[in-house]
Amino acid sequence: MSQRQSTSVAVFAHNEAHGIAASIRAVQDAGLGPDDMVYVLINGTTDNTENIVRSLAQQDPRIRPVVIALGDKANAWSFYVNHLAPEAAELHVFIDGDVRVSKGSFDEIRASLAVHPEALAASTIPQGGRTAEAWGRRILSHHGMPGNFYALRGQTLARIKAHSINMPVGLIGDDPFLRWLLLSGLEPGADPNLEHIRPVPTAFFTYQSIPVTNWNGLRALWARQMRYQLRDLQMNLLRFHLTTYGLSAMPRRIDSLYDQATPLMALKGQVKLRKLAFFYTYLRARASRARPLRAAAWYEI
Repeated sequence: MSQRQSTSVAVFAHNEAHGIAASIRAVQDAGLGPDDMVYVLINGTTDNTENIVRSLAQQDPRIRPVVIALGDKANAWSFYVNHLAPEAAELHVFIDGDVRVSKGSFDEIRASLAVHPEALAASTIPQGGRTAEAWGRRILSHHGMPGNFYALRGQTLARIKAHSINMPVGLIGDDPFLRWLLLSGLEPGADPNLEHIRPVPTAFFTYQSIPVTNWNGLRALWARQMRYQLRDLQMNLLRFHLTTYGLSAMPRRIDSLYDQATPLMALKGQVKLRKLAFFYTYLRARASRARPLRAAAWYEI
């Protein structure tokens, strides 16, 4: 019988007081071993998230609250990779603090990776939202990797760290960035290999959709679409930059590339409703370049 893989979990929590306890309890039931660790990255939080996590940590020594002043998921991801990720961990799991992972899902991921040695990472399937079914089909057919819940092999994270690959601070969406890098085998410009990401159809995460039955919900939905539009522009800029200059030219802040933005970069990609705002997104990016950060970034700590 093979020995069970040691696992380290990073949970991203920004103002998640309303649901972080349920999220962590789901992690405990997902296949967490007695010696595994759960790092809760409490970044830029202004609500009661920290107190709730500290209370849970008193009951379970595997839970470690990590308070990060800057509210930025990309920065929290890089902080984990550079300062927290245990070198001995054979699996690193990344989870958003507003989702619930399915019971036994870590075991399902380990089993899938064991029979797919070519895979650098594993992705999971959404449940519960209005578009979850269609989203899940796309993940399975295109080997997608939603940022809500995914896992990297320990060897993969070690390669990422060895190449000094860190998410630029301010980058929206770790999922398209990591998917692009992983499918290319961490070689920007290389032909993508879908087998580098293994979707696990028996590992799930549940989430709640934004309500569309009231004005506040519609406003929140539109704000999310505008955020996705900016994410698309950021990824177009980053892919062009790294394909041209290589991984060694990884910017520390995504807004350092905004001078290179053009309206066509904001428009490029699949035609969607949010693309109607491409020129607004371009102007927004150009106007917000190189603004001072509100707190220290991972590389300043």
